[in-house]
Amino acid sequence: MSTAPNPPRQHRSRRRADMPLLGGIRPPIVLLVVLLLAVAAITALAVGGLRVDDTPQAVRESHQYAAEDAAASLRAGLHESATDLRRAAARYEGAPADPADVLTALGRAYHKWRGTVVVRPDTGRLLAARGETVPLAGLDLTKVTDTAPAPVLVPSTAGTRLLTFALVATKADGRALLVASDNLRLPGISTRKEQTIQVLDATGAVLDTTGAELTAEGDRTVVDTARERAGRQHPAPGETASGSLAGSPDGQGVRRVAGWAAVAGPGGHDQATPLGLTVVSTSTVDGKPGSLRHPMLGLAAAGALLVLTLLLAWYLTHSLQRPLLGLFLESRRLTRGDRLEQPVRGLRAEAGRIARALEELRHQLLDPARPPAPVPARGRRPGTALPLALCAVLVLGWSGPLLFLGGNDSTVRVPTQVVAGQRDRTDTAADRIRQALNEGYADLRSLAPSLAEASVGKADGLLHATLAEHDRYRSLYVLGANGELLAHAGEAPHRTGPEALGASGVLLLNSSGKEPRIAARAALAAAPADAETEGAPEPKGPVLIGEFKTDFLSGLLVRPGLGRVWLLDERQRVLAANEGYSSFGDLPDGRARKILADAKKSAAADVLRDGGDPTLLAAAPLGGNGSVAKLGWSVVTAHPVAWLHLDQNRADRRAVLAGMLGLAAAALCLGWLFIVVGLPLRRLAASAEALAAGDRRTVLYPVHHDEVGAVARSLELIRQELARPRRTAPPSWPSPEPVTATASASATAR
Repeated sequence: MSTAPNPPRQHRSRRRADMPLLGGIRPPIVLLVVLLLAVAAITALAVGGLRVDDTPQAVRESHQYAAEDAAASLRAGLHESATDLRRAAARYEGAPADPADVLTALGRAYHKWRGTVVVRPDTGRLLAARGETVPLAGLDLTKVTDTAPAPVLVPSTAGTRLLTFALVATKADGRALLVASDNLRLPGISTRKEQTIQVLDATGAVLDTTGAELTAEGDRTVVDTARERAGRQHPAPGETASGSLAGSPDGQGVRRVAGWAAVAGPGGHDQATPLGLTVVSTSTVDGKPGSLRHPMLGLAAAGALLVLTLLLAWYLTHSLQRPLLGLFLESRRLTRGDRLEQPVRGLRAEAGRIARALEELRHQLLDPARPPAPVPARGRRPGTALPLALCAVLVLGWSGPLLFLGGNDSTVRVPTQVVAGQRDRTDTAADRIRQALNEGYADLRSLAPSLAEASVGKADGLLHATLAEHDRYRSLYVLGANGELLAHAGEAPHRTGPEALGASGVLLLNSSGKEPRIAARAALAAAPADAETEGAPEPKGPVLIGEFKTDFLSGLLVRPGLGRVWLLDERQRVLAANEGYSSFGDLPDGRARKILADAKKSAAADVLRDGGDPTLLAAAPLGGNGSVAKLGWSVVTAHPVAWLHLDQNRADRRAVLAGMLGLAAAALCLGWLFIVVGLPLRRLAASAEALAAGDRRTVLYPVHHDEVGAVARSLELIRQELARPRRTAPPSWPSPEPVTATASASATAR
């Protein structure tokens, strides 16, 4: 029996050099090795290279957020003060009044200014005064013409005073200047004993402070540095200038941490911008670094992945790549008619099925009269999917422990400064709600005298104008002595009739329904001079009611880094929240009831680890004086420990990222192998068995120009040879087109 001679070695090398290298089984294996080695390097650097910070980012952020909250409250107070003064003065445009009457009505409606005066802007002559002396010396009042200037800070014997201006129409002197004086003070918030919050002007002078006094030179340096950074920073549109810093440690390792925020609002177009104010929150940190749960986790995981990568490369090469290359060489040998007496080497899985079919085809080529073999029974064999699944399980075994680290935060230590900061910020949020409700009630008290003397048409106009000026009300309406609707602006009133009447103050109009109806109520008749407090008996008659928007109150609870925030009534039912909620529903986190029990009189906070994910919970009553305090409402915040920027959380997140990258690399490359090699090889195995069983009509088309495609082309040549008329000699045809194999792989297969 004669066989075709082997092609020259030089010709075989040239054909291998022409082989494309971007297809087939080798690229996904090489890419898997490269990606897993990159993941190992990332794990070693990102997780193993993490160092513990003695001033965690969460501690610095707690001061930054405290400064931002105080600055936002101060900015809102400045805007509200200027708006209230100008709104009160605007009500006398059509009906000028005596200067003394203007100040009396202003004092009855608002209790926020220490002193008020009415002066002639051209001569500076005092027309009326109320409260403490307003420091006007040194101010050029002649510059006031058609509009009032922005608020200014002026020194006085009693301290720095904030002056707010408005133009008012008077009977005898025409347009006069209404000036209100107040001291610039921080909102009513609690601070821990080592914390200090200060308001600084553009020169660095302290206008107001709360907490511990700063006496050390180093502490003052940190505060001055924070103020300078606030002045140099240029925030993006819609953002405020804020940040944090840590001072140098002293001999005992104690350092001062500061957070700062500019009072000027986003865009710099508000009442606070010309003042150049900065709020700085500082406290001392002991300088003791925290701890990591598994300090050597990153290096150990990187080393394990390195060993696993080498193992996977060896396994895929010996279980998939070499058998496939050997199958290609065997099929090409048969198409060349080379050594037909030599049996086809046995293989496993789909490659084994094709090898058995090639063995049967070899016998048919040697003996054309040999009857075709029956198609073997097909069972459920994993084939190529088995080694790929085993590799996926090995990678999952490495990634799984890293992925579970993200939920194992039960042992993460939360610094006491962060817990205290959450408590203080919750107290500030409660103060914001209290101030907003009180301001709304004060607006109604200021508007009530004008409505008492107005006709029905004019009353509607006043209500619509007030509703347009404010974004806090959903509706404003006047009810008569019997509860009948006299005037109305905005949405329909929640309730009318005698039951809608009652004492003045802030109240909740309903106890169930889709949306809470929180409102303020003020009598139109003037109250006695000694009964200007909320809830006091007032003359019977019409009342003015303003219903607050629920979205307005919920918006006051939205602050960065505070977590979930809820406003609760006296029965611990939800009235408003910064995220989705059910009105009058139960508190989502039942563990907060323990914090509420500790926050009856003052704010409280704690980290609760039982009954769910560890969470930093805080609660604060609305407090204050008047009807708001009598409501018994409170604010609750919940900040998951996993959200805090702590060293352990950062290490866990990086470990989870490394595990996800490892899984992604395995899914990409192993899926690529299964789609490009596994599935075509399975289909080719079925076609080869059918060809060995006598199917001479089905043409075998190569799907890709790779190893599997080369075997398919060889089987097609064999099919064409067997489909010819009967022969008496073994086949002798030219070799097929060169296809896949490297020199090293060919040598190994042989």
